[in-house]
Amino acid sequence: MNRNYKMATVAAGIVAIAGLGIGPAFAEGDFTTEIKGWLPGKESRHWNDLNTDNASTTVKFSGCKAEDSGGTNRFEYAALQLKKERQSFPDPVVDRDNNHCNTSTFGDLSSGWYYFNYSGLNGTDTTSYHLSVNTVVVKY
Repeated sequence: MNRNYKMATVAAGIVAIAGLGIGPAFAEGDFTTEIKGWLPGKESRHWNDLNTDNASTTVKFSGCKAEDSGGTNRFEYAALQLKKERQSFPDPVVDRDNNHCNTSTFGDLSSGWYYFNYSGLNGTDTTSYHLSVNTVVVKY
């Protein structure tokens, strides 16, 4: 096979794949924020997932701490509940994860408005330690 034929075949394959919509899944939206001094029960910013892609919803924490009165970091993990908004009804918990200052993955969600709720620290839902996270990245 000559070189030009190979290049033409590769180019045709790329065009065919792009035309079929096959390729890597990119999140349709994302935002970056921080958490300062949260106690259990606090909820994140809400976002609208239009479900126009096949990307999983993720919440990534980095730079986590929950200090006691002496300044000792007591953070092991933060319990998160992913919730979906519903009009005139309580918002159901769609999924849960214990975030160990890493990425929580919640899968490809149906369209709707979502948020995460900080529901506990290190296995308890009552704590006097305030959660702080330097960087929170939500992709949906």
